[in-house]
Amino acid sequence: MKLNRRHIATAAVLAGLAAAGGFSTQAQAQAYPTKPIRLVVAFSTGSGNDITGRELARYMGDILGQPVVVENRGGGGGSIGTDVVAKAAPDGYVIGLGTSSQLVMNVGLYPRLPFDVEKDLRSIGLVSRTPLVLVASTSTPKTLKELIAYAKSNPGKITYGSGGPGSISHVVGENFAKAADISLLHVPYKGNGAALIDLSGGHVNLLFDGLISASPIAQQGRGQLLAVSGKKRSAVAPNVPTFAEQGLPTYEAYTWNNLMAPAKTPQAIIDKLNAALNQALAMPEMKKHLAQGASESLGPTTPAQADAYGQAERAKWVPFIRALRIDTN
Repeated sequence: MKLNRRHIATAAVLAGLAAAGGFSTQAQAQAYPTKPIRLVVAFSTGSGNDITGRELARYMGDILGQPVVVENRGGGGGSIGTDVVAKAAPDGYVIGLGTSSQLVMNVGLYPRLPFDVEKDLRSIGLVSRTPLVLVASTSTPKTLKELIAYAKSNPGKITYGSGGPGSISHVVGENFAKAADISLLHVPYKGNGAALIDLSGGHVNLLFDGLISASPIAQQGRGQLLAVSGKKRSAVAPNVPTFAEQGLPTYEAYTWNNLMAPAKTPQAIIDKLNAALNQALAMPEMKKHLAQGASESLGPTTPAQADAYGQAERAKWVPFIRALRIDTN
């Protein structure tokens, strides 16, 4: 097919426009950031996720040369804040602190979400992982093995609280019952805090919670820590044995965090944010903050590694959550 001068001229103009657009995007990424960045935390002010988000925001702001401002958008188990990030302009000025509740549990719990985790979001990098501890009332058997033996002899008589249907503490509690081959009675609460209060009063037997929340109850003699998740004991509570030490080598109970952005955010901007995140996680102050919260840093990671981690977590947990057939109405 022969090309006339008009075709050649049109092609040249289109090529020039494409090149200019590509140059503009590249230049924009190189200049980024030129204004404050919003970090959406999908939970309330003062929560563990909020505190971690604010620590990251402080250090990343110094690294990037622009303020990183935390915006709390709670509700829907984290789905409202996640939706804000998923639908934001993909320019790097709205990012989010992602959690396992938002990126894994909700995917299995809700038949319909206003966003697609796989298509509408991408990871900037991983932040941390927090092992959970099994805390028991003082009237409950004193060791994990004794607890399991009692539960097998008395099916359905041991109760465990949770932060509500489909919460982390509910899902890992069901998984514990499956791993130990026992039957437990689930008692949902409006948050782990209320469940922990009832446990300390002897109204419920078990609860999966963070060491920072559960340890004071044990120290005050109003509860006992039976087992902690992880490959090794926590430095925060070195006297608490792991599940693996007590006969459940494959059982795990934990939460994790990442930083996330709208899926179409330019790679150059994602890379800048990733570098700032990894640099922040390497700071002694940030390491101290995570250690005090009984968390372990998951950095440094690349965006691709972080995406793969989330995909693996969903492949592991979403089918199990859906099999529970939890009523979300």
